[in-house]
Amino acid sequence: MPQVTLHLLNAHGKLTSHCEWLHTALTQTYALANQVMPLPSVDVVVKAGAYVIPEKGHLGYCPEPGLVYVTVNPEHPALFKNEDHSLERMFAHELHHAARWAGPGYGATLGEVVVSEGLAGHFALELFKGQPEPWESLSADVLQPSMRQLSENWDRADYDHNRWFFGTGDLPRWLGYTAGFNLVSDYLAAAPHQRASTLAATEAEAFRKFI
Repeated sequence: MPQVTLHLLNAHGKLTSHCEWLHTALTQTYALANQVMPLPSVDVVVKAGAYVIPEKGHLGYCPEPGLVYVTVNPEHPALFKNEDHSLERMFAHELHHAARWAGPGYGATLGEVVVSEGLAGHFALELFKGQPEPWESLSADVLQPSMRQLSENWDRADYDHNRWFFGTGDLPRWLGYTAGFNLVSDYLAAAPHQRASTLAATEAEAFRKFI
């Protein structure tokens, strides 16, 4: 039976007063996600650190099958406010990546990664409702000028991830996340019987026509 195993890195005691909350939030999210989408067993490495999403106080990363890294900043005021189940939503996002790793993979090309991120964002909404994350909510006037470029670079494996997703070059910050979220939104509008949880193994090419 699939299970989640938490590994809290706490040699310096920075997580001591938060261990119970972190354990409860992450294990309950895994259980909830596994009810609607088959999950693989996952090792989750949790550590304290300052390299987090500035707006959130935490960061998730799923670099390979069966492994998720979670970084939390105990000094960040947004972390423990945890508005709209922010930590749980982030972990749900990473769990969709874990499920996708068990199928077609996270992706190597720009198009594949854009779709994986869009599906993961919709999965967090599927579980916890609420509103899309800030990085999934760029306006159309910000997004549209780059859509032709996305189409032209869809199959490229040498794309610059930081440029497309984190705004380190000439593209707006979070462009890839919003583009992926919108692609999946349009796919779901055309196929309302589907959900992010049922699309974890769907190839990215199925979403391309919605650019």
